[in-house]
Amino acid sequence: MRVVEFDIFFLSYDEPFADLHYADLCNKVPWAKRVHGVKGSDAAHKAAAKQSETDWFITVDADNIVYPEFLNLDLDMSNAEIQVYSWCGKNTINGLRYGNGGLKLWNTEHVLNMKTHEHADSERAQVDFCWETGYRNFPVTYSDTKINSNPYHAWRAGFREGVKMTLFDGLKVPPMEIKDRIWWHNIHRLRMWSTVGSHCENGLMAILGARQGTHMTNCTDWDHIEVRDFDLLGDIYKEKAECYAQDNEACIQEIKRLGNEIKVNLGLDWVWLEPDTSKYMLELYDESLNLGQTYYSKKYV
Repeated sequence: MRVVEFDIFFLSYDEPFADLHYADLCNKVPWAKRVHGVKGSDAAHKAAAKQSETDWFITVDADNIVYPEFLNLDLDMSNAEIQVYSWCGKNTINGLRYGNGGLKLWNTEHVLNMKTHEHADSERAQVDFCWETGYRNFPVTYSDTKINSNPYHAWRAGFREGVKMTLFDGLKVPPMEIKDRIWWHNIHRLRMWSTVGSHCENGLMAILGARQGTHMTNCTDWDHIEVRDFDLLGDIYKEKAECYAQDNEACIQEIKRLGNEIKVNLGLDWVWLEPDTSKYMLELYDESLNLGQTYYSKKYV
């Protein structure tokens, strides 16, 4: 089936550039609908499902800019076990490309009946969709994820991934077992969140958020399930991070301090990268991904 045959929903909550991004989406997809201000990830997706007039629907997060070529996709949907299709979004701070912030195609009936996040009845589904059965991610990028519109949203994005990337199927593991038990892709993603970004606007806050999320989840008695509640995250930001938003030097020192704590308690060695080194790493990372799709691609061997 073609992507343009499905309902497309723009999900927004409090994102500063949501209206601008929705206008961009409507220029590409005039039939796009919007779900705004619904608290809770499960509830927001159910709100979209209830409005959907198609058996499947697509969601676009409010910090996403969709590539036009996505609308030309023709999908093989013959696998009845798949209930959610996910594509990569490219993070504009650290260059990561994975399901975080990317486009999703949902089975409408599945969403109406699922129980995740604030409605979860299993431990695995408390903070994300991706650990549940029926979820499939495609390693193709069809959008940019712009999470650095202001210090808070950059921090929140980093904090949430700093929590989730240390979980095993949605569950905590003993701190010193993280390196061995967590999928190496997620360790890699956590490394990038925790080190790359000092060269760009609000990138320091994303790095700080990632390290604080990792530290609070694994080095304190904080309940990591709170990561799903944006109001609670706002309180954490005001208490632990807002003071660094306008003081780069103090922010850098806190990032380094957290790096030492994480190294001692988790065995993860996240270095501090100066802005020029951060920018160089991002460019090198992009080049490496492009090499993987060309020179090192199996179809060229």
